[in-house]
Amino acid sequence: MGRREATPLRRADGLRSLARSWLPTAFGTSLLSWEIPLVVAVVARMAGGEPAMAVLGVGLSVLFVVNSPALALAPLVVAELDARGTRMLARHSLVIGALGCAVMAGMALVPGLSAVVPAVLGLPDGLAPGFRTCLLSFATAPLAVAVRRYLHGRLIHGDVTRPIAVATTARIAVTVGAAAALWRSGAPSAATGGVALSCGAWAEAAVLAGAVRGLARPHAGGGTATGRSPLVQHFRLTTSVLLNMSPALLATIAITRSGEAAASLVVWPALYGLMSLGAVPLSDVESVGAAFLSRGGDPRTLLRFTAALAGCLAVIFALAALTPFAHWYVADFSGVPRGPADLGLRWLLVLGAAPALWAIRGRFRAVFIAGGAVDMLPRAAVVHVAGLLALGASLPFTSLPGVACASIAIVGALLVEVAFLRAASRRLPGR
Repeated sequence: MGRREATPLRRADGLRSLARSWLPTAFGTSLLSWEIPLVVAVVARMAGGEPAMAVLGVGLSVLFVVNSPALALAPLVVAELDARGTRMLARHSLVIGALGCAVMAGMALVPGLSAVVPAVLGLPDGLAPGFRTCLLSFATAPLAVAVRRYLHGRLIHGDVTRPIAVATTARIAVTVGAAAALWRSGAPSAATGGVALSCGAWAEAAVLAGAVRGLARPHAGGGTATGRSPLVQHFRLTTSVLLNMSPALLATIAITRSGEAAASLVVWPALYGLMSLGAVPLSDVESVGAAFLSRGGDPRTLLRFTAALAGCLAVIFALAALTPFAHWYVADFSGVPRGPADLGLRWLLVLGAAPALWAIRGRFRAVFIAGGAVDMLPRAAVVHVAGLLALGASLPFTSLPGVACASIAIVGALLVEVAFLRAASRRLPGR
């Protein structure tokens, strides 16, 4: 009798433990997820805001891919700092950032390349000049991202992570302030988003640099190397990040090749931003879940936690799509013109399923991480990208508008990945 009464208490304790671990990370990432929607809202209110919103969304999808090597620097620094020292990794980070800057500037300025890239992406002719301006406005962003991710790695390695939250707050404040200042100054709308976001990234890097000064500086040879060349290690980490960053670009390409492409490109940054408000806070669900299982937590408790989280997200996004909130966010807050706004709102209910699927995927990823089968994660990412490619290539041949094709492709690719992870999890030892 006593054992039956104790089990629900243990389950409740497990759920509270998961919530306590996840909520602080969700708060920090939720704060960061507002950065792009706020910038989009400012750009929409500028002269030429409608095409500027379209090129900003495309430019960001390109930047995400270009920034993949820089984003992979934090785990590289954590893994290699004791063995390689700060000087070698700092130099490596600066080189990676400079190369990213060269790529962004080259796509905007090199005559042949600046014409080929918009054509490959399928941009309407009228958006190509603004797109090149947008790319140029992001020209310093890869270096800022490389510096901040190197500094993230230093702080995580030293178990001093509180300054990261402070730096994130400073970043958002500077980004919004820069966007507002550019709006008031009459700056080109196509450049405002990129310049503002770059200013925020540099502000974050500056705050992090101040925090790192108090850390000890490990020297090369002070620890055990991973056994691989840092370049090989970085390449493998970058591959994983690239697989996670590429869906935004693939969805954008699907939009440009579908019906009503121009209107879809205008509303897509607002819709994707709204979806991200629910998806980005789930970034650490897999880490929190894996840590819970590694401490001996009950897998059924993690399942219940995930089910509750996914259910809440599904209900929230369904209510958002079916109530006036969605119209307020897309048309009033984000400033999307009526035609593109109405088009996007018709498909928001489909895209709104993505955050719940992110939560479910996070639970399966946690199971693999805790079970020591991390090699399954890049395989699942490949399956995701393959599903997105297949849907993104086939849906434009239908009569569906671009925003519908992108929404269905994103949700469909998540469903394919979740199905793959579920099938693979059944083969884990002890399952």
